[in-house]
Amino acid sequence: MKKLLKLSISRDIFEAILSKNVSFLEKEASSYWKKELLEPKFEDNKILYDIYKIEKIILTNGLGNDKPQITIEIDNLEYDKSRGFFIFHFGKILEQKNISNIVDEKDILIKKLLDEKKELMKIIDEIKKVKF
Repeated sequence: MKKLLKLSISRDIFEAILSKNVSFLEKEASSYWKKELLEPKFEDNKILYDIYKIEKIILTNGLGNDKPQITIEIDNLEYDKSRGFFIFHFGKILEQKNISNIVDEKDILIKKLLDEKKELMKIIDEIKKVKF
């Protein structure tokens, strides 16, 4: 029974998961992933497979000790046989490391809103100074 999985992903996907724009990750059910995620069991002289219970996943982007990394709980891991994919459904982000260099879309939006607020406050002050 595996409880933790480590996986390196692209920067775009990493940032989308971090900003919660993506709530799941799909991996093609290659022979490697089947070996990693399926547990064989024998029942009535047949080989059946159970999906390992993965409690959390560590997602990284890049190499080295300073690579961005997040640890996320896995709510569900499903195997879509018809499409040939494993689907990791994410829960809470439990830990974040080395992500200060990643710009979050929410941070950009907040900065824009604060700048607009400052500009509107200037306009309001100018209007107050004008006598009608």
